[in-house]
Amino acid sequence: MLWGAPHALNFLWLIPPLVAVAIFAAISRSRRLRTWAEVRLWPRLTPTRAPARRGVRTALFLAAMALALIAAARPQVGAHTVQVNRQGIDVLVGLDVSLSMDAGDVVPSRLERSKQEIRELLGGLRGNRVGIQLFSGSPFLYCPLTLDVAAANLFLDAVKADVLPDPGTNLESALNGGKSALEHAEGKGGRVIVMFTDGESHEGNPVEVARALGQAGIPVITVGVGTPAGEPIPVRDDGGRPAGYKKDRSGQVVLSRLDEDVLQQIAQVSGGKYLAATLQGHEIGNLLDFMGRMERGELGGSFRRRVEERYQIPAGLAAVFLILALVLPETRGVSKTEPSESEA
Repeated sequence: MLWGAPHALNFLWLIPPLVAVAIFAAISRSRRLRTWAEVRLWPRLTPTRAPARRGVRTALFLAAMALALIAAARPQVGAHTVQVNRQGIDVLVGLDVSLSMDAGDVVPSRLERSKQEIRELLGGLRGNRVGIQLFSGSPFLYCPLTLDVAAANLFLDAVKADVLPDPGTNLESALNGGKSALEHAEGKGGRVIVMFTDGESHEGNPVEVARALGQAGIPVITVGVGTPAGEPIPVRDDGGRPAGYKKDRSGQVVLSRLDEDVLQQIAQVSGGKYLAATLQGHEIGNLLDFMGRMERGELGGSFRRRVEERYQIPAGLAAVFLILALVLPETRGVSKTEPSESEA
C-alpha cells in the first residue's frame, strides 16, 4: 500500500492519549458517584445513567477521527496505465556558436547572453515541445524535440563558442536544419524556429529559405545578439585564456558587427518577428506572447502509471461512525411502567 500524504498518519498518535483521557474521565465520574451513594442505589437515584452508551459514543467519535486521518493520508492500492495527450507547439531554438559569439559587446558575451535568454524562454515554454540546434558553418541538432523542458535546459551548460568543426556562420544551412527537425517530428501543432545569432552570415541565401519556411507555416523569430558598432573577436589559447583578437590576412583586427538587416528580412518573409537582445530581457516576453497566439495541436501521447486512490473507504466509514455518535444518546429513557422513586 502506498500513501499520497503519509505525513497525515503522524496525527494518529493523538488517538491513544484521547483514549486514555476518556477512560480517566469515566473512572473519575464513577468515583464521584461512589462517594455520593452506594453502587446498588445508582439505578434508582440516576435512572437515566447509561455509562455503556457514553463509552460507545466516545469510541465512535475516536474511530471516526482515526479513519478521517487515514483518509487524509490518501491510501493508494492498485494502479493502471493511462495515455496522456498534450496540446502545444513545437519550438526549435537555434543557437549560433560561431567564434564571433564570443564578442563582449553584450555582457557577459554574445553567447552567454543568448544562453541566459534561452533559459528564460524555456522556463515559459513548459507544456510545449522544445529542441535546441547549434549552428556555425553547419547545423547540429543538439537536443531533439522533447516535452522535458528541464532536460533541454541542462544541455545549455556545456555549450561553448566554436564547439562545432565548421567555422563561420551559415544561416541558410541553419534554417534548413531547423526545417528538417520540425518536419520529422510527430504530432500536429504550431511550429516555430527561434534563432539567437549576431546575423553575420557569409554563405548561402537565408532569406529565400525563410520565405519557404513561411509558406510551410513555420515562422522564424530572430533575436539579434550584439551591437551594430561591433566588437573584436577574442582568441583563446588551449587553456581557454585570452590570447589577443582575431585578425584578417592583412593583420587588422576583425570587428564583428550585428547584422540586423538580414535578421529582419528573415523574420519578415517567414511571418515571424525580429527582436534585439537587451540586458533586461524584455524580448522574451514578446517571444512568449507571439507563441501564445499560435495554434495548439496534438504533440503525441505518453503512457503513465496512475495509482488508484482509496481514501473514499475510510472517509465513508468515518462519516458513518460520526453520524452514529451524534445520533446515539448518552442517557437512556425511563420506562413509564418503571416505578418512580416516590411510588417506591
